Amino acid sequence: MEVLQNRLNSFLKQKRGKSLKWPHPKTWKATPDTLAEAGFYFDPSTDDPDNVTCFMCDKQVTEWAEEDDPFDIHWQKCANVCAWANLRCGLRRDADSHGRFVFPDKSRLPTAKAMEKARLETFTAHGWKHDKNKKHMATSKKMAHAGFVFTPAEAGDDTGACLYCHVALGNWDEDDDPM
Repeated sequence: MEVLQNRLNSFLKQKRGKSLKWPHPKTWKATPDTLAEAGFYFDPSTDDPDNVTCFMCDKQVTEWAEEDDPFDIHWQKCANVCAWANLRCGLRRDADSHGRFVFPDKSRLPTAKAMEKARLETFTAHGWKHDKNKKHMATSKKMAHAGFVFTPAEAGDDTGACLYCHVALGNWDEDDDPM
């Protein structure tokens, strides 16, 4: 479920022979789009029809309310244990009201070791394929150090993206150096 489109598709599929659809209106903050971007996929049950699960930390959240923001909820519940909550959902805390990055908490600077470690986890948690080739320059460590997080568009994809400048690069050749 590390692929964003797969998380989005989870809101469209039938579950266990039944069609359980996202039960809340599009006017709510928790929509399939915002939930998927915040790292969640739809994982409903008869008892919990709005249950979602994080693809990185497996945190389940249910009983959504109209004003519940998926990014804030994921950050509040999982920032210390989930790389995606820390990196993607924490971005709002790094910007001012105009969306400019100001990093009021210096421990969240892109160069901070904790942030680099979280970026690395996005690659290693799902098996970065270039780590298997000792000659490959785009190792998970170099990718994370360069500021990338793993954001594949499909299974087998090697796209990494910078969450700060929104540049995404993929199709890494053996001699490509992410730095």
